[in-house]
Amino acid sequence: MNKRNLLGGVVIVIIIIYLGLSTWLGSRVEMNGLRIACNDDAAGLLIEYLAGKNSDAIKVVDMSYQQLQDCCSSQTELALSAGNFDLAVLCPDSAGKLIASGQPYQVLGAAVVNSIVLVTDEDTVPQTVGYMNAREVQKRLVRSNLGSSIEMKPMLPAALPYALERGAVEGIVLDILGALKIGGYRTPLPSRYPTSVLVVHKDLLKSPELASFITAYNRAAGEMNQPEILTAELAQKLELENVSKEVQVWLEMGVQFQTIELPG
Repeated sequence: MNKRNLLGGVVIVIIIIYLGLSTWLGSRVEMNGLRIACNDDAAGLLIEYLAGKNSDAIKVVDMSYQQLQDCCSSQTELALSAGNFDLAVLCPDSAGKLIASGQPYQVLGAAVVNSIVLVTDEDTVPQTVGYMNAREVQKRLVRSNLGSSIEMKPMLPAALPYALERGAVEGIVLDILGALKIGGYRTPLPSRYPTSVLVVHKDLLKSPELASFITAYNRAAGEMNQPEILTAELAQKLELENVSKEVQVWLEMGVQFQTIELPG
């Protein structure tokens, strides 16, 4: 490949990345009130409920949210660094990286515990486990619960179910929502550490808007821990009429939404 073709290829890649990021970030302009980023996972389900028509919280707080493809991606880091969000529900790895980079965010507290589970085809301890790329906490969860000799293989989140189906690994680590969408055996990976945390831009720490949001958020978290409300939300999210089995798995895994206290 000559230099001219190489340069042309680089320019094309840059244009594609620029257009992709512009499209992805441009949607933030349409958000109003407190702007919240979340994943399409258990923590994101809480945010959806908080902003939904079935929750009273939306009556007392002006907010909008955007679901992310992957909270550990460079696009998410760029969006948060650019100030496109006021709050975000992130995995601990992503939150730690964001704060270590010097960005003006602070962890307010745990959002969800025990929402990361192991999925296997066989009811045995796997020797190879795929986990979401850049999630070191997930690696530690598997090894602390099942043994340090397990071979851990980092993968893109979307590739995990396929890797299990094709036999590339014997088990995969998924958020509970993803685990409920596929077959297999689910094993809890309990920990005293949260699987998602809520972070806030420091400019909002003393604001009345944040205080109102946390009040509504805590009420929503309490409601979502109630089986009847969880059942209704899961049925809508999973597009199923009967989610009694899914709710039972959720409860067996020990998934719990946490309330948050504002710093004094």
